[in-house]
Amino acid sequence: MIEFIAEHHNVISVITSSILMVIWLLYLNLFYVGIRRTRRPMIMVSRGAGKGPEARLFVSNMGAEPIYITALIADAQCGDKTITAYITQNDHIGSDSLESPDAATNEGPLGSGDYLDAGSFESMLTRIKLHAAEALDTDQIERLTLTVVAATGHSAAISAGRKMYHVIRREDEIIFHPEKVSTEQMRNWLSRRRIRKRLESELAAEL
Repeated sequence: MIEFIAEHHNVISVITSSILMVIWLLYLNLFYVGIRRTRRPMIMVSRGAGKGPEARLFVSNMGAEPIYITALIADAQCGDKTITAYITQNDHIGSDSLESPDAATNEGPLGSGDYLDAGSFESMLTRIKLHAAEALDTDQIERLTLTVVAATGHSAAISAGRKMYHVIRREDEIIFHPEKVSTEQMRNWLSRRRIRKRLESELAAEL
């Protein structure tokens, strides 16, 4: 055995070095994946304090890094038509009725573990009607998709959380029923590209 090792020590050394290199690469990859996972944004959208028009929409940052909310997008489905409205601003409320200056908008920073009350579903319907891309009767909305767009704290990358609500009408009662329990995270390249294009189109429409 000793003679074999002495005779082939160069080959054994190369094999040993290669194995150690593979182990270190695997370790570094696991470390990198862990770091990325901890810094990955996690935007939660939820309904609280009721299930009807009085219910509140809460946006929570469950990621480890702070985020900056840049937009709140509503896609209202009426039959076979979907109408978009950007409802980030609370401009349906008069300045005299605002509790504080920052209550005029849903835009702004949100720390890790913090949440934002984005308003009632009733107020969102008012904002949707005010900012819809075309004339809209909110009584005809069958499904409401709410997308919260944010920039991450450690880069200029955009991410988003999206949740869909079915609008159920029963006699004199309206229920905003979530389609899923969890919030869909829009973090891949294609989703972020589509969101950025939507925001750029909305910005260009202001001119």
